[in-house]
Amino acid sequence: MISLFTNKQVRAVDSFAIEHLNFPSLLLMENAASSLFQIISEKGFLNSIPTTVGILCGRGNNGGDGFALARKIAFAGHKVMVLHLSGANEFSRDAKQNYELLLSSAALYKNISIKKITKTSDVNILRSCDLVIDALLGSGSQGELKDLLKEIVEKINSFSTKKVALDVPTGLNADTGYGETIFKADLTITLGELKRGLFFADGYASSGVVEKGSIGVGEKFFERQKAEDFLVEKKDIKSFIPLKEKSLYKYSAGKVFLIAGSKEYGGAAVLSSSAAFKSGAGAVILTIPNALQKILLQKRPEIVNQFYGDRDTEFLSVEFYSSLKEKLTWADAIAIGPGLGRHDETMKFVHHLLQKHSNKKIVIDADALYALRKNEYRNYQLKNCVLTPHLGEFATLINVEKSLVEKDLLFYGKQFVKETKATLVLKGPRTIVFTGDGKAFINPTGNEGLAKFGSGDVLTGMLASFLAQIKNAQHAVLSAVYLHGMAADQLKKEKSAYGFTASEVANQIPFTLKELNNAL
Repeated sequence: MISLFTNKQVRAVDSFAIEHLNFPSLLLMENAASSLFQIISEKGFLNSIPTTVGILCGRGNNGGDGFALARKIAFAGHKVMVLHLSGANEFSRDAKQNYELLLSSAALYKNISIKKITKTSDVNILRSCDLVIDALLGSGSQGELKDLLKEIVEKINSFSTKKVALDVPTGLNADTGYGETIFKADLTITLGELKRGLFFADGYASSGVVEKGSIGVGEKFFERQKAEDFLVEKKDIKSFIPLKEKSLYKYSAGKVFLIAGSKEYGGAAVLSSSAAFKSGAGAVILTIPNALQKILLQKRPEIVNQFYGDRDTEFLSVEFYSSLKEKLTWADAIAIGPGLGRHDETMKFVHHLLQKHSNKKIVIDADALYALRKNEYRNYQLKNCVLTPHLGEFATLINVEKSLVEKDLLFYGKQFVKETKATLVLKGPRTIVFTGDGKAFINPTGNEGLAKFGSGDVLTGMLASFLAQIKNAQHAVLSAVYLHGMAADQLKKEKSAYGFTASEVANQIPFTLKELNNAL
């Protein structure tokens, strides 16, 4: 796992270096500029000489990093155009010193120009640059950008030139991963340590490739910091997936009971059960209404179906609980929800299941989540449950406006799992797994091709399958989420994000597992 830190934790390293290691703050800024220059060069943004580079500098230390970086880029033979928003007397102490150093350098180096921005149109001069660097706010971004600053960021975003953000893209909150107007970077070089807001939500969408820069004090400080947020790595998942023992038989390889489908949504049941099998479970039983019998028997012959009701039964009702009780007890893991429908009687079944089987590992997805909406979840013991909402479903679940949840996903997610002790899989462009001990794990796999009907049904089947096979529930959930995204990434390479379906994601799982096993 890669530890991710809060803005407060990362900023503390500056104070530590200055107060305890006796580092001059100006030296830290110089070290940062050297690291920034090295990474930008190594990433190929300064290939040709001269490259024309535009740098936007704010009044704080992020602006100071920009002034220092401008000097290094110019000394390497490139043309630098520096635009700043503040007067010299408004800069922070270290920013002012680097501004003055740049001014004195400009008197000798004719490849440096410096100008104060007074109106939005002043940034048009950067349109022809090969590279534009954002050193406006960095981690100082908190609320929404306003007035001239907002207009400048919007204008720069419209340029086709390559873009690099120093520390944090302007407009992005480094803790919450949220922002309304954000500098759109191709590369973000974050200083000190990795900040959590760069890796999910708006941070993921706006930061581009994220690299870690250095201020020259090493990493010992962060070894004493307690992280609560993590980026999952492939090597973690490889260690979680157990090897298949030669003595296995079908019932010891994981028993899954899937409660899915209704007459309107039969395909979801097929996708979930297929994914459960392809993820390694030995025995998968799918229970569906009798009305789907003819349709589903033709789809997957290996899936054992348990039908409830008569030929006219189209959806699940609490009256069928007694006929399913034996298999609910039998299963190592239960999944409920895909394609279930939201009939009142179906919702009563969900409630009854949670009352009677709170000791079981249960994946609650899709329509089953609807039964717990508006704080109804508080009536049940969810310690052994895995809930898999997307953002809108989660907002409905906790009865909070979606716009508020969106502004601080980590806060609301951690609050929910601390209250319920459940595991929360908050689905999105970067899915986040929240565990009952208050930790958040950001999944780095997956792509926009998963934004299709059925993708969530496949994940539900995978979750149930790994929960049935892996004793450690946290490891099981992280494995399912990671491999689900990894399968989609493999398909994107082969077919593009436009060209694959949920059923193809399910079919890809065995190949994804093979690649994982072959990974170093």
